[in-house]
Amino acid sequence: MTILFDLDGTLIDSTEAILESFSVAFDTFKEEAPADELIKAEIGHPLDHMFTKLGVSQEKVWDYVNAYKMHYRKISCDKTVLLPNAREAVELASRYATLGVVTTKTAKYYNFNTL
Repeated sequence: MTILFDLDGTLIDSTEAILESFSVAFDTFKEEAPADELIKAEIGHPLDHMFTKLGVSQEKVWDYVNAYKMHYRKISCDKTVLLPNAREAVELASRYATLGVVTTKTAKYYNFNTL
C-alpha cells in the first residue's frame, strides 16, 4: 500500500511565506498586491497560473514568478511551520505503507529533515 501526503496544507503551512512573496513580487513591479484572500484561494496551483488568475498579463507572468521565487527562497524555511500532528501522522502511516509527498514546490526550498 502507498499513501501520498499533500505537502502544503496537510503537512506544512507556508501561507505566510507565500503571501509575503506575492506582495514582494507585485511591489517589484510597482503594482498593488491582491487581497490575501484572493491569493489564498489560488494556493495549490502553479505560480504562473496563480499570477495569471490574479491579473498579471501573460507577457509579464514569468517576471512575477521569478521575483516571487527570489524572495521565497530567502524566507521559506523561516516562515513555514509543520502543522500540528503532521509528524505523528507520517510516523504512524509509515508503519503500514510506503509514503510519498506530492507538491508543486521544488525540493530546493526545504530541508525536510528539519521540519
